[in-house]
Amino acid sequence: MSSYRLEDVTELVKYVLFTDYVSLDIEQKQVAVSAILIANAESGKTSVIERYYPNNGILYANDITAWGIQHRWLDDMSKGKIKRLLIPDLINPVNRKQETVNSLITFLNSYISWEGVKCIMTYGMQIELDEPVRGSIITTITPQDFNRMAKGLAAIGFLSRLIPITFAYSDATIDIILDSIIEDKKVWDKIKLQLPDKCQPIVFDNDLARLLKPQAKFIGSDAGVYGMRALHALRALCRAKALSELRFEVTKDDVDRISELARRFIKYPREVNLEVLKGGN
Repeated sequence: MSSYRLEDVTELVKYVLFTDYVSLDIEQKQVAVSAILIANAESGKTSVIERYYPNNGILYANDITAWGIQHRWLDDMSKGKIKRLLIPDLINPVNRKQETVNSLITFLNSYISWEGVKCIMTYGMQIELDEPVRGSIITTITPQDFNRMAKGLAAIGFLSRLIPITFAYSDATIDIILDSIIEDKKVWDKIKLQLPDKCQPIVFDNDLARLLKPQAKFIGSDAGVYGMRALHALRALCRAKALSELRFEVTKDDVDRISELARRFIKYPREVNLEVLKGGN
């Protein structure tokens, strides 16, 4: 896992959240970036994402089921009032009976994909939607739980729809956090984002976007796939970085920064076997 400064992972999460407000081409299978933070217990992964709640468009969902989402939140999702589910720890909603877990993962799998949720046919519920419901998620998990669940999640394509943000504390960061505890300093201040009212088009020159191809291929090979979804995600993150700075065109600096953050953090834990991610035995 990559050692890190707390600010770097927090910055990357910010760009993930801003992708909800970048105009993307659904016909080109472009969607907002969904992410899963993978780090050991006591790494602050949940605290990192919770710093961004509340912000517009984010639903905090500590323990959810597909039934609960569909009955309580589907209307707000379809209207775009809810753009992203923030699930503090993925283990909470998947520690239920298998049928309930399968229903949730199946729903989320469609929700974060370019196809979206088009119809719902479950016990006691049959809904045909006029327009597909699409959105994004951000959640966390420990490497141990990730390794245990990876094969099942990869088999239905769920993992390839999430970028893995994997990290570990550097010794310097550990000292800073321990000192902050001793001194009762606040580490996890809330962060208010300057989000626009609606999605914004961000210009991205093709020659600049081409610089992301090597990193996208690496991320893809890390997951046993080709890197197409990774390239879409990296392009969205570059656009999101520009938007977060109230700019409407991607620059070389944006590409360089996203490439650096991706190189350091967008990867699976070393312990994960490639055959597991590919769904093999």
